[in-house]
Amino acid sequence: INCESIRLPASHFPVPATHNETDAMAAPNARRLLRCVIVTPEKTVLDLQAATVLLPLDDGSRGVAAGHTPFIGRLGSGEVRMAGVEGRAGADTTVRTFVEGGFVEVSAAGVTVITQRAVDSATLDPAAAKAELGRLQAETATGDEAIAARMAAETVARARLRAAERRG
Repeated sequence: INCESIRLPASHFPVPATHNETDAMAAPNARRLLRCVIVTPEKTVLDLQAATVLLPLDDGSRGVAAGHTPFIGRLGSGEVRMAGVEGRAGADTTVRTFVEGGFVEVSAAGVTVITQRAVDSATLDPAAAKAELGRLQAETATGDEAIAARMAAETVARARLRAAERRG
């Protein structure tokens, strides 16, 4: 069979829609926002609208905007950065929150971060973060469980130090 002689109509190859075309036509300059909620067992830390959200996934960072494909992921330690936050001064406003692992769900409704600990990155002290990392590196751990726990604590401390130094 000669494949070049087979011609299929263009309708046979549907193009998936990446956004609602009627919304785009109705308001071409409208900024699409995404709801971002960060919760810990104790409380809801943040609940706001942002243009984009950068997530510290366990296997690397991932950016999310309105209309992103839904997914569930495991978070590593690092900053959740929400840019273009609504209700703050200007479209360039970024809110940064340090999280220590957890899970994230991205859906049509927005981004939900579930973590054991979340702290406003602006409150992180670089000197204290550096001292904590030094203390952990000086500790001696024996046994597989103790070594694994110390390595995990060092990973969190390094991420906290990076976030504290970025604070500027």
